[in-house]
Amino acid sequence: MNMLHKTFAGLLLSLILFSCKKGEQVDLSTLQTYHNVAIPLISAEIDVEDMLQSDTGDIISTGNNGELFLAYVTPKTTINAGEIIDIPDQSFSVSVNPAPSTLPVFTGSVNFQDTNINAFSFPNGEELTAIVFSQGILTINIVNNLSHEVVLSISIPSLVNDQGNSYNDNLIANANNSAVTQANLSNYNFDLTKGNNGYNDMVVYLDVTINGSGSPINVSDDLSFSFSMDNLEFEAIYGDLKYQQFDLGSVPLEIDIFKNSENAIDFLLTNPEIKHTIQNSFGFKANMGMQQMYYEDLQGLFLADILYDSSASGNLQAAPFYFPTIQQPIVEGDSVSSILSMNASNSSIDELINATPKQIISNPVVVVNADSTITNNNFVLSSSEISVATEITLPLEGYAGGWQMGDTIPFDFKVDELFSSQTEISEAVIKFVTTNGWPLEVTFTLKLLDSAYNELSSIADSTLVIQSGTLDLNGRVESSTITITELACDEGCVNNLNETKHVILLVTAGTVDYNNQQPVKIYNDYKLGLSMALLVSGRIF
Repeated sequence: MNMLHKTFAGLLLSLILFSCKKGEQVDLSTLQTYHNVAIPLISAEIDVEDMLQSDTGDIISTGNNGELFLAYVTPKTTINAGEIIDIPDQSFSVSVNPAPSTLPVFTGSVNFQDTNINAFSFPNGEELTAIVFSQGILTINIVNNLSHEVVLSISIPSLVNDQGNSYNDNLIANANNSAVTQANLSNYNFDLTKGNNGYNDMVVYLDVTINGSGSPINVSDDLSFSFSMDNLEFEAIYGDLKYQQFDLGSVPLEIDIFKNSENAIDFLLTNPEIKHTIQNSFGFKANMGMQQMYYEDLQGLFLADILYDSSASGNLQAAPFYFPTIQQPIVEGDSVSSILSMNASNSSIDELINATPKQIISNPVVVVNADSTITNNNFVLSSSEISVATEITLPLEGYAGGWQMGDTIPFDFKVDELFSSQTEISEAVIKFVTTNGWPLEVTFTLKLLDSAYNELSSIADSTLVIQSGTLDLNGRVESSTITITELACDEGCVNNLNETKHVILLVTAGTVDYNNQQPVKIYNDYKLGLSMALLVSGRIF
C-alpha cells in the first residue's frame, strides 16, 4: 500500500516528552506507535424535500397528526350574475289611424282605449316573471300627425313602484307635433305575468282623447306611440332561466413529484383526491361536469382518460360526465357550499398518479337547469355568483419500489496529508452509520468523482441494505433503525479518496412490504441520516 503522508508532529512530540524522564537519552528512530484513527468523511440527512422535487416547499402541507400531503390549488373561477343573464334594452311601438274614412271637418272630442301587450325577448330564451330594477330609463314618445291636439293617458300595470302603485302618466301632443316623457325605473318592479303567457309580457293601457280643431282627418293621418327601456340593470330577477352551459376554462396542472428522483420503477399514491369546493348564491341548482379530462405527458402526448363514476353504480366512464347536483340557497342572499370529490372510490385517479411526470388536462363546465323538460322557479340577485375552487391533494400514502434518488456532495479531503511518509497503514475500513426513520428499505451506492466529474470508483454498490424504521400498528414509524456497516478500503480505494472532489450519494428505496403493495404514509418528522468515516489502523508517525 502507498504511504499515507502527513505528520502528527505535535502528537508524537507530546508522547515523547511524556514518556521521557529528566536527563534520559532517547533514540527517536526506535520509537514506534500503533494507532487506530477514525477520519470523518461524510455526514448527510435526507428529508421530504430531498425525496421529492426541490420546489415543493409551498405545496407540502401537514395534517393534524403530522401526516404529509401535497396540495395543488388552481385559481378560483367565478361566474357572476351578469354572465348568467343580461337584460337587453327593450322597445316597441303602437300606431293608430283614428279615422276609417276621411273627415272633411272634425270638431269636438273623441276618446278611445287600447290595450297593448308586448312580448319581451331574452338572449337564452329565459321565461321571466319579474324583474326588480336597480336602474333604467323608460321613455314614452307620441308622434302626432294629426291637425288636432292629442291627450294621452298611459297606465302600465306591469310596472309597480315601491308603494305598490302602477305607473301612470299623461301626455299632451299639440297638432302635428310630438311629446316625450321619461321615468326612472330604479324604484320599480317589473311584473311580466300580466299577459296571456304568464311571463315575458308587458301590458300597457292607452286612453287617447283627440280634441278637434275643425281641420280634416285623413285616412292616412296617424298617431304613433313608442316605448323604450334603456340602460337596464337589475337588483333581482325571477322566472325560468332555462338550460344554460358555462365553460370554466382549462388550466393544465403539472404533477411531477419525483423531479429529484433518478428513477422510480413502480410508484403509486393510493389515496389522491381532486376536490371542487363550490359556493352558490344563485336561486337555481346546477351541475358541474367535465367535457374532457385526461392525462398527457410533459410533451403533450395523451396517456389516459381519467374515469369517473357519475351514477355511483361502479361504472367508470370517460368524460363527458357530471358530478352530483350543486344545491341552491333557500333564502335569497344566502350561499350554500357543495363539495364534489374525485377519489379512489369513484374514479381512476389512484391508478394514474405515479412516478411518470404528467399533467392533468380538464375542461370543466357548469350547467344551469339541466332538465329542459321542466319549468323552473329561479332567482338571480345582482350579487349572486358561483365560485369553484379546485384542490388536488396527494397524501404521501402509497408504495414504491426501485425508487432512486441522487445528491452530489462536495468532497475535498486528502487522506495522505494526515500522516508522515514513515507511516505504515496495515488496514483501512470505511464505516457507515445509518439512522433510518423512513418506512423505506434503503440501499446505498457512493460514486467518487474527480474535479472533472469523472467517476473514479464506487463504494457499496447497493450491497449496503438499511432496514426500514420500526412501524407501529397504524403504519407510522415509532423508532428509527440504526445500522453500522464496515467495508474494506484497499490501496486503490484510499488512492481514489485522495483524488475525490465530489461524492454522489445514490439511494435506492422501497416501501415496507412493497411486494404485497402495502401502502405506507409519510410524516413530517421522517428523516434518513448517513455518516461515513475512514478507519485507519497501523504504525503512525
